[in-house]
Amino acid sequence: MPERVYCSDLCLASGEPLLGTAGQVDVWLMLEYKPVWRAKATDDNDLAAPMKAWLERTVAAYAAKGQTARPQFIRRPELDTSDVSLFVGIDGELRRFQGDYTAIATLDLPNHQALERVDEPHYFVCTNGQRDLCCARYGLPVYARLRELAGGRVWQTTHVGGHRFAPNVLALPQGALYGRVFADGVDAFFATVESGDLALPHLRGRAALPPAAQVAETLIDGARALRGIDGNLVTFETAAGARSVSVRESDSAFEVIASCGKTETETVVPWVAASS
Repeated sequence: MPERVYCSDLCLASGEPLLGTAGQVDVWLMLEYKPVWRAKATDDNDLAAPMKAWLERTVAAYAAKGQTARPQFIRRPELDTSDVSLFVGIDGELRRFQGDYTAIATLDLPNHQALERVDEPHYFVCTNGQRDLCCARYGLPVYARLRELAGGRVWQTTHVGGHRFAPNVLALPQGALYGRVFADGVDAFFATVESGDLALPHLRGRAALPPAAQVAETLIDGARALRGIDGNLVTFETAAGARSVSVRESDSAFEVIASCGKTETETVVPWVAASS
């Protein structure tokens, strides 16, 4: 039998850049769900009808405000607790509610008044092996090491997009999605995020930004809020005022296997600095 080939191994060998690959998400809805996760867990699960309706209603409420909300399941299998945790990551903030599903289903989001603000970084490691083998193969050791470093601030989560960049870690309230956070690099990654900085060697992008701005943010010292994108010119607010940089699609395309379950390649073109 031929040796199994993993999509993340192929991606790493190809040299495909990480930066600019985070799917655009304005609101992260991180809901604790302890049973076994299926391949498309947030769609295919055994949540009671009121909770499924609440998730659909909440996503629609954000959509009505022009915001993309992404539901995720989270869990800590080694802990047996009766409460259910819900985290909401939005606009550089992280908020938390603990109770049961009945209480969660009464929450009126996007109104966050009932949610406690959380300031410490929390880490959500994609480990959903039913969706892609790489996520469990590489994600579980990362989860274990991060748990040693940060304890209860670390969770497993379902698919965050980009299996080929596994192991993937979402950091909130930073709002940054990271890839290729292999177990031997966790300590340095953790120290950087804990300090409040972006861990650039692993950065896929700050998910609230479009791909071009995910790249541009790293080119501007002290970049804060995105002010606008005009063609290839991206402008951020900084402490010294507005600053702009030019980005463009690379001249080099990559043929990638996007998932371990696929055999056909997809063509991807990364964003780069205009001078590259």
